[in-house]
This record gives sequence, structure tokens and C-alpha cells, in this order.
Amino acid sequence: MNKVSVLLPVSSGDSLQYFKKAVESILFQTYAEFELIISIDGKIKREVDDFINELEDSRIKILRNPINLGLAATLNRAIREFPSGIYFRMDADDISHKLRFEKTIEEFNKDKKLLLVGTECMEIDENGDEVFYKKMPSSENIKKWAFTRNPFIHPSVAFRKDFIEQVGYYNENLRKSQDYELWARAVIKGIKMDNIHEILLYFRITDNFWKKRRQFVNIKNELKVSFSLVKEFHGYSEIPKIIAKIVLRFMPVWFAKK
Repeated sequence: MNKVSVLLPVSSGDSLQYFKKAVESILFQTYAEFELIISIDGKIKREVDDFINELEDSRIKILRNPINLGLAATLNRAIREFPSGIYFRMDADDISHKLRFEKTIEEFNKDKKLLLVGTECMEIDENGDEVFYKKMPSSENIKKWAFTRNPFIHPSVAFRKDFIEQVGYYNENLRKSQDYELWARAVIKGIKMDNIHEILLYFRITDNFWKKRRQFVNIKNELKVSFSLVKEFHGYSEIPKIIAKIVLRFMPVWFAKK
């Protein structure tokens, strides 16, 4: 089996409460043959830093950025400095199901041409209560889905090193929607990707999450991705749906939640 690495960035806004649960959900996976790369992006909270320094597990590697470089640059640096066969993504406030790695590796083993695998998730609130089961598209529907929506939940994905070699790294010029833009490039290149139709990630949704989605830079980048796919595949019939999504982003937070 190829070497497996987990990419877990942590930055100034991440809390110890959520980060501990994220790390524990990785360390107690049923598939245990991996290295966990904790990438510290600039200055982080003292208690989070202390927790990282106290971790005692030979699988953990720590990478520090002297200043905040952003998510894309942080992920790219970890990929370059820790060569691996398969990379798993994880965020500092989410929780991985204990079978996530095992089931994802099984999918890769079934099909050598499969270069990226995501999963479905249960969205949870600040207290960990379940809010919404988010379903994702199968391989045959990913292209159509991508015109208007991100076809993968970023912290749920795993990809082979061949994915990066064929598609390229995260775009460091983007501070938002870096994952969506990367998947769009993969769709254009005809890369084989799929989602596992099980809840293998608990994705934390807070009020701050909704506010970030309404930021102009986020909306602008999503529009660029959508229209790059429209242009590439002549998907002009999808434009009304794209516009409807953008209108929704400008609605009040309470309405977006509904």
C-alpha cells in the first residue's frame, strides 16, 4: 500500500475544544498506518500550541509557517515537504468517522484509475448536535453538479499523488474556494473522482461559517469557477441556477440556514 499522509492545517481562529476532537478522530482511525501532518499557519492560540507540543504519537509531524500563508499555500507546502502516495484532508473543527480512512482506502484499492474520493457528511452545530445530512454526487454526476455547487466536501476528500501531478497544486492566488477551483480543473481534465455515499465526516457549521460564505471574495471566486466550467462545456443552461445560488448568498443568514 502507498504511504498515507493526513493534511491538517491549524490557524489563529481555531479553538482548542474543536481541534482536540479533530485530532482524536484521526488518531483513533481503524486504519492506522498514516502520518499526521499538523501544519501551523502563523500564530495560533497558546492553548492550541501547547496541546500540539504535548502530543505523543510517532505518526505526528509538525510543520510551522513563520507567518500566515493561507490555506492553499499551507496545503501545498505540506504536500511538497512530505511526499506520499495518498493524502487525506482534514479541518481543525471537524470530526472524522473512525472508519473514514479504512473505507476510503478500500475504494482506492478497487480502482487504480480513481484519483480522488470524497464522502458525505453530517453537518453539526457548535455543540456537536446533528443538523443536516449532506448528500454528494456520484462519479457520473460530478461534472453537472460542479457547474453550480462544489462537488466535494473539502475535509472529506483523499487524493492520490497522481491527482496533484496531473491537475496541479492548490491555487495560492485564491484566499477562498481553492478546493472548488482545484476540482473544476480536475473535471476539465476528465480525472476520475467519486464520493462514498456514507456519513464519514461530521462537518461543523457555525454562524461564522455562514458569514464567510457571504464574503464578496468567496462569491467572486465561486462565480469564476462556475463560469469556467460553463465556457469549457458550453453549459449555458446552468446559468440561471448559478445566478439563483448567488442571490441566495446575499440573503440574511437566518434565511440561508433555512
